[in-house]
Amino acid sequence: MVRTYREMFRIPGVLALLISATFPRLSYSMVDLAAFFHIQHATGSVGTAGIALGVGGLFGSLSAAPRGQLVDRFGQTVPILILAPLYAAACVLLGSFASSAASAILLSAIRGTVAPPINMSIRPLWRNVVGEERVRTAYGLDSAHMNIMQLLGPVLSTLIALHIGTAQAIDVVAAFMLIGGVALALNPHSKSWVPEPRVMGEPSVLRSPAMRLLALEGASMGMAMGFIMIGIPALATLAGDRAQAGPLMSAIGVGSIVGTVWAGAKAKNVAPLLGLRNSVLACAIALIPLAWVPIGPWLMIQITVAFAMMGPAQVFYLETIDIVRPRGTAVSSLGTLWTIEGSASALASALGGNVAEWFSPHVTLLLGSICVFASPVIFTVGMRTVLRPALHKASPITSVEPSD
Repeated sequence: MVRTYREMFRIPGVLALLISATFPRLSYSMVDLAAFFHIQHATGSVGTAGIALGVGGLFGSLSAAPRGQLVDRFGQTVPILILAPLYAAACVLLGSFASSAASAILLSAIRGTVAPPINMSIRPLWRNVVGEERVRTAYGLDSAHMNIMQLLGPVLSTLIALHIGTAQAIDVVAAFMLIGGVALALNPHSKSWVPEPRVMGEPSVLRSPAMRLLALEGASMGMAMGFIMIGIPALATLAGDRAQAGPLMSAIGVGSIVGTVWAGAKAKNVAPLLGLRNSVLACAIALIPLAWVPIGPWLMIQITVAFAMMGPAQVFYLETIDIVRPRGTAVSSLGTLWTIEGSASALASALGGNVAEWFSPHVTLLLGSICVFASPVIFTVGMRTVLRPALHKASPITSVEPSD
């Protein structure tokens, strides 16, 4: 497994693309917890923080499809160079002027609306960088990189918010996005990427039966992740131990890294849809005790194990989309699904923060673990119907020849 990834790094452009993606992904991994701490500190309400995060996620989700369409039409450079500075400015305003519930919600909405399409833009570049036969390994490497950032971001947010200031944590988010967004937009592979041409007769994204089924699954998984991602910091905050929030959130990243690295290097002959269904099913089973495990090391272990089961799904999901999506929608297909998933996640975040405050954060986490079970059911239905092509097509993985 180590050899597989070592050889990947010898391909020209792989390391440069990952470096370009590092700061914007770190920014995204920090922002929710940094905003949660700052808004809760400024307003004194966990519920308000949950609503503000939910609104920010909702507006980010609603704008994801249009932002993806811009990239599919105009390329990556111009949209990212416009949106990255706007996002950085919105974060600075949130850290400076979110002094009430109304201002926090408004500024969170602006921040979400102008979020640059970083991950949507990076995904289609890998095929050009590593070639068709190594796409699964590249997706595994890319997903592992995202999860490493997901691991580091919450810890960094917590350290800055608790030891320097909550507003300063959001300022760091802004700086990272400005630096990283510009670096990605100027990356040679990003600058030279040509949008995929549309094919006559192909339906639009949501007129495709396969994509509609994936959208339904995205809504259920979005609800699950919204409840879990707000339930964890709410649990730590209401327990009077906010310092636990960062490590617990980072446990998601640790588990996901293990799963994605394994899938990228070892899952050579697994059909994408079968791997996707089995991965989310294993995660759903592992999340059953989530609401009952007490905060501390055992909860961290349980989260890590559950998301190690979920990790491979991140790789198989991208392959499944590539197989069943309409041609000419390389970026907007993922953007549309993220609109659905993110909107559901935003609703769950807003609801989950208030459920945690009115009842218990354990109830919020219970709702999240229940919602996960819808995904394997939907994928099982898809195996027999509109997602069938992804059940029979597995991306081959071959050894990468070292380059000079």
